Amino acid sequence: MIKSKIQFGLIASAMLFLSACGSTPSNTQQDERSLHQKMGAVYQGRSYISPAQNLVSVSAVAHRGNVVNQGDFLTQLSIIENTSPRMANNYASTYNKVVGWVLSGANVEQLNQYGVNLQQMRGEDGYQNVLMTGYFSPVIHARKTPQGKYQHPIHALPQDKRYSRAQIYAGALNGKGMELAYSDSMLDNFLLGVQGSGYVDFGNGTLNYFAYAGQNGFKYQAIGRLLVEQGEIEKEKMSIQAIRDWANRNPSRLQGLLEQNPSYVFFKNDPNGKVRGSAGIPLVPLASLASDRSVIPSGSVLLVEEPLIDNKGNWTGQHQLRLMVALDVGGAVKGQHFDLYQGIGDDAGHRAGLMKHYGRVWLLK
Repeated sequence: MIKSKIQFGLIASAMLFLSACGSTPSNTQQDERSLHQKMGAVYQGRSYISPAQNLVSVSAVAHRGNVVNQGDFLTQLSIIENTSPRMANNYASTYNKVVGWVLSGANVEQLNQYGVNLQQMRGEDGYQNVLMTGYFSPVIHARKTPQGKYQHPIHALPQDKRYSRAQIYAGALNGKGMELAYSDSMLDNFLLGVQGSGYVDFGNGTLNYFAYAGQNGFKYQAIGRLLVEQGEIEKEKMSIQAIRDWANRNPSRLQGLLEQNPSYVFFKNDPNGKVRGSAGIPLVPLASLASDRSVIPSGSVLLVEEPLIDNKGNWTGQHQLRLMVALDVGGAVKGQHFDLYQGIGDDAGHRAGLMKHYGRVWLLK
């Protein structure tokens, strides 16, 4: 599903790498630490882990809360078994142990009794604070022909795809029969490309799934970063919603901003399609995530300490435990960073756009 996905809303600060000797942080490091603490990062009572280790073996999960999504996790495993027998077979030992533990009540203090081995992520800063962002499947309102406010085309993959975004906006694909739909929002089309796939509502009561078909080969430029660099939005306030608000205030400048990102994504219409990750497996919201496969391979089971945020994107001071499976990848998902799949539609999009927070993660084996 998200082969081309770039998490443009992520404008992460420079990461904090303190030496293992525990020297006093500089003022800049203190400022970064203070910002990250507002985003869910915790430092007190934790030992620093060297960058040489992505994961360290531990004997127990430090979080003592309950797993909140046992049913959704079991559903995701069932989908894996039905969709990818190969993955199910490769991870059979882990899946069987974790399912036995879940069916017994999922008490984190009893993981070892079920033969589950634990490895904890080091975190971006070495203090086990793993960056968590969100992504979703948007619903685009569109028509099959241009009419009224529906004037912004969504394109199929052309034979010659070597046109920049600016050239396509200027009509380079006009007359080639590549228009799959016409939406009412240039920005929504752009965000559909950012997510890599999504649903289109043609106004007939059903949703059509538009899957990723290809990209024009131009390098992606994050418009969120550009808005921060230009002083249009403060770095700590960057989110999808902040970009939408900027676009509403500056409608005449929107196209110029988007054209600074020459990358352009093409789609294919799959009327009965489901949201699938890069592993080709349908995704269950908040039971699946995108990972850097060099750190966490597809199919891995993770116990995620998800940061809880309010409707404005502020961390509430709490985390909750979720069981999730790595089933996707993302262009900006590197190292100690996960992108959590939020689901379909505006509510999921709102949550995804606000999430850039920190929590701990344990790999279950």
